[in-house]
Amino acid sequence: MKENIIIRGLGLVAIIGAIILTAFLLVQMPQRAQGSVSVSNEYFATTTDSNWNSKQCKSDMASTTRNATLGSVVVTLGSNAPLYIYDATTTGPHSDHATTTIAAFKTTATAGTYTFDVKVLRGICVVAGESTVGVASTTITTRP
Repeated sequence: MKENIIIRGLGLVAIIGAIILTAFLLVQMPQRAQGSVSVSNEYFATTTDSNWNSKQCKSDMASTTRNATLGSVVVTLGSNAPLYIYDATTTGPHSDHATTTIAAFKTTATAGTYTFDVKVLRGICVVAGESTVGVASTTITTRP
């Protein structure tokens, strides 16, 4: 009888020890990121200011490579110049690089965040409109 109680007690201690050890090991394991973007999928950003004026494809964009992603465009102030975003490497006539318009922000664009999360096949090309004033306070996020 005493042996039965001792064996049951040792078994209970072993089970409780195993539970505590398992809980301790689970706490020590690395956790998944709780954000919406995993490591290496971060967005890059480039900004335009009132002196930025490009009637041709902006070559120093954060992502001008193929198979990139246009994340969002954050317009913080209005502008005197429209802003066009293309899926292209150039806006000139070129049979291999036809342009596809992704977005066109007119001078009346409301301040705010415009989310796209659109995959581009050729590259991201940003062109300011015909005004000599340029585009004011815009942030463009991209991911290669």
